[in-house]
Formats: sequence, C-alpha cells, structure tokens
Amino acid sequence: MFCSRSAAAILRPKLVLLATVFASVSSIAFSQDSFMSHFTPSGSGAGVVNRGDFNNDGIPDIITGNNGGSSGFGVSVNLGIGDGRFHNPLNSAAGVGTFDIAVGDFNRDGKLDVALAGYIGSTQGVIQIELGKGDGTFTDGQRILLASNLNATGISAGDFNGDGKLDLAAVSNTTNQVYFYQGSGTGTFTRVKAISVGSSNLQLGEAKVGDFNGDGKVDVVVSNFTGLYILWNNGGSFSFTLKQIGSSSNGIGGTPVDINQDGLTDLLIVYYTCPVGKDIGGTCTNWKVLLGRTSRSFKQSFNIHLPFEFQGLWGTTAADINGDGINDIVGIGGVYLMFVWLGNPDGTYQSTPLSFQIGSDTSASDLVASDFNRDGKIDFAIPSAGNSSSVGLAVFLNATPRNACKPSIVSPSVTVCEPQDLTYRNSPVHWIADSRDTNHPVNAMQIYVDHQLVVNAPSSSLNEYLTLSKGPHFVVTKAWDSSGVSFQSNRSITIYSGTPGETCPASQNSIDVCLPTQNQVTSTSLHVFANSASVAQITAVQVYMDGKLIYNNTTGATYVDTAFPVATGSHSVVVKAWDAQGTAFTQSRNITAQ
Repeated sequence: MFCSRSAAAILRPKLVLLATVFASVSSIAFSQDSFMSHFTPSGSGAGVVNRGDFNNDGIPDIITGNNGGSSGFGVSVNLGIGDGRFHNPLNSAAGVGTFDIAVGDFNRDGKLDVALAGYIGSTQGVIQIELGKGDGTFTDGQRILLASNLNATGISAGDFNGDGKLDLAAVSNTTNQVYFYQGSGTGTFTRVKAISVGSSNLQLGEAKVGDFNGDGKVDVVVSNFTGLYILWNNGGSFSFTLKQIGSSSNGIGGTPVDINQDGLTDLLIVYYTCPVGKDIGGTCTNWKVLLGRTSRSFKQSFNIHLPFEFQGLWGTTAADINGDGINDIVGIGGVYLMFVWLGNPDGTYQSTPLSFQIGSDTSASDLVASDFNRDGKIDFAIPSAGNSSSVGLAVFLNATPRNACKPSIVSPSVTVCEPQDLTYRNSPVHWIADSRDTNHPVNAMQIYVDHQLVVNAPSSSLNEYLTLSKGPHFVVTKAWDSSGVSFQSNRSITIYSGTPGETCPASQNSIDVCLPTQNQVTSTSLHVFANSASVAQITAVQVYMDGKLIYNNTTGATYVDTAFPVATGSHSVVVKAWDAQGTAFTQSRNITAQ
C-alpha cells in the first residue's frame, strides 16, 4: 500500500499569463457539467494538499503543507463535516516550512501520520515525521536533518522493500539524488540508500510513486525539470533500475494515476512551458498520457496541443467527473482556472476543456480529488486559492448530473460506471460494469472485495447490488475471455451510513434555483438552495425576500444553501449572483409559507 502526492512549487517556472488567455475563456465549452464552489480557511502559506480520514470518523478530511517563509508553518488539517464543508484548520509542526507531504500509518496504530519535506530556519533541510493523534492533530516525531542548504522538496511513502512497513523516498532541490529511508513500523526511519538520477547540475524537485508494471512492487517517478525518470523496483532491499522516459528543456513532470482504470498506474505527463516560436496554431504539447504496461514500458495513448498563451498546468490528475465510466483529465492552469478535458470511450479526450473559476491567487498549483460530500461523485480541493476578500482552500463539489454509461471500446478493457473510484457510498452498492475484448469473447466477469470473490457471472456485463460492511474497501472487477486471459479495473470505495450532501447543477452564465420550487408550499423555515456559474469569478450571491436583502455572501462562493425564517403567507423570493465583470444573474420564485 502506498499513499502520496508530491509538489515542489519552488522549482516550477513562473506561470506566464497573457491577457489573451482571459479573453479566450469565453470560447471554452460549458454544459451542465458543473461544480458548487466555496472557500474554507486553510493553513497560512498552504501550497500542497492531500486527503485522508485523520480522526477516523468515516468523513474525508483535507491536509495542507504550509510554506510560510523562514518561520515555516507546518501542516493544517481541515476536518470534514460530511456535506462538503470543513471545520477551521488544526495546525501542527509549526516552524517547518513544508514543500511536500506524504500520508500513511507509519507506526501502524490505525491513525494517519504524515512526513513533511521542507526546511527549518533559513537553510536547514529537514524531513519531519508527525504522528497522528486520531483527532486531526499530530505529535512531533522523528526529525531527520539534511545537510545545510539542502531543502527537502519532494517526498512519497511506499513499501519499497516489501516488508509490510511504509518507507520514504525523498528528493532535494540541491542534489540529483533520491534518498530512501526504511521504515521500522514504529514511526521512525533510517536512511538506507541514495540513487543518483540525471546530471549532477540538475536537481530533483519531485518524487511520486505507483505500480507502473503491475508486479506488486512500488516504483518511483522523479523529475529534475528537464528530464523524467522511472526507478523500476526490482524487489528485495531497495533495488531499482533507472530509466529515463521523457525530456523537455522547458520543464516536464509526471503524475501517477490509473488513467485507463486497468489496475496499472499510468503517467499524466505535463510540459510546463512551450518553446518560443511554437506559439502559433497550438503546436505545443502541453500534456499527454503514458499508459503503464507489464513489460516495464509505457504506451502513449493521447497528447493534446495548446497555444503558447496557455502556459503551465499544475495539480493534474484523472477522475471520472460525469459518471460515464471514463476518466477525465483535470488540472489547474490559465487565469486561475480548473480545467477538465472529458474522456471519450476510444481513449481520446475532447480538445476543448470545461473551465471553472478558482479565484485570483496565482500560487494555486496543487489539487486533490475526493468525495467530500459523500454523494458518490468526485470533488476537488485546491490550496492557496481565493479572491480579494477570501483566501483559503477552494472546494469544488461536483454538481454534474450522472451521464449514461459509455463503456470503453479499447480492447481489452473493463469499464466500471458505478461506483466511481474514491467515492463514499451507502450499502448496498449498485455495481454497473461492462467489458470488451475484440479478439476473444468475454465469458465471465467477477467481483473481488478485499481479495475475496463475491460475484462470479457468466457474462460480459454486470448489474449487481453489493452488501458491504462499513469502512474502506478495495474492489477488483475482473473479466475473463475465452482464451483464459483476464483484465480488470480497480476501485477504492468507503461505506458509511448517513445522508449524502446535496448538489445543485448550474448552467453557464446563470443562477439556477433548485429550492424552493415555483409556487411551493413550505413551512416557516424556507430552504433556499441555488448555484451559479459564469466565465468570470462569482463575487456575490444574494437572496431577497419580498424585495428586502436577507443574505449577501461575498466570499467567492458560487452557491447558497441556507434555511431562512419566513412569516406565514405568500412571498416573492429572488436569488441573485454577481460576477467579477459586473454581470448579474437572477431567478425568482413565488412561495407560500404556512
């Protein structure tokens, strides 16, 4: 098992933002694919983000790594409420400037811990272990001091030697070595190896993990800005084979994620900037997909070209936004925007992305995907985003209506349309899957829950209801063809008992009122639930009752979800949103309270 996200923002080139980008936003595709966004306070200087259940209540929480200059600000945990909202941050490890965080249960006590990569003082590099108390706070654990002027900028956790205990891989922005630390299983680590990568005058900025060839061993991908490298895990005592898989003089990075959902980790490759002279006609490759294969190699499946003015794409990942069973590509770029390239069943992506406003903070460079309101759809959190009146975590709750299942036509493949990966569900869970193999007929499909066979069907599709116990589960959906070959798709889901959070879809350049309905008869507590969307940042959401302003949210949230007291009788309710260009969107409802 491994859990990690890396981001070394200090090594990334300055994001070049041209005025033409904002003008081009109006041409970006929009539909009922929508989010409800709001801001919640975060740790000061938050730059990297991860997820986890840090108080073991069955609700996803957010953790940020904070970089507050020479004073350092450690980490902050925003405990989830369960409906997409969060409590104010709980701060730990003050004094550690944090460039990256790795999450895992390092001392195996059932509580999540974190490893921080960063610095203390002005020049002292450090790896700081923080042991979870189970309430969202941490106890200072082992402190591993690095050489002076050697900042730790990237860190990941994984069981690299196969002993069942989490280890660490760390890099620095002042050397070209990957440092491996063996975990004791009690929360302490011992340095066991350093592997040189690339040229000695090019420093490493990120280290991330995945199983790219599906052999059950944790591999490592690292970048020194101009080159991207894989350390293939040979098994045993921290033995790796190094191979370069990409290069760019203008910056290159890779995010490990199972893009085609076949059980092997893939790489979403990002080129940070476009070379001068390749700024006409969208000739610069900005991102591409490399699919992992069992042969210790990758297969390029797709690349997309973006114009020069679209420089920089950060915090990338793959997730199924619209519930059609096909992963989409998500990243931060442009003028403070979250972009989504919708995936197609043939393994390609729509060339024109959906776009969602984040705020006006240029430091937004990382995101994390989770099901924060536990409604079975993937949401996102982005640190260091906001506008002039609100700085904090930008939380995007997925309000996109579920699309019809669109099984992959790539052969062979298993498409699980429901449930989506990383989501929270009530039991029983509706499991909808389809398989395809153009060479041989599929004659059986199976479902394994936590490595136990629970469904064995002589079919090429599944429509099942699974009764699962409360808590996290790892579920494998496998297909077998007539030649005896199997292929699969994996899901990590969490079962809970409770009511999921609600969302209200919004059409572009409008405000849509989901509650109350027109001519609704209600009690004297009126629930107003409305969401808005615009090509420009939403700056205010207002509610008027009989012409009187009763609600005015200017924090940058796109929606209102509030109960208001109302006297008996007939009333006019107007919900209004304003964007940064001064445009107002309005919808009204007539209601009767009794």
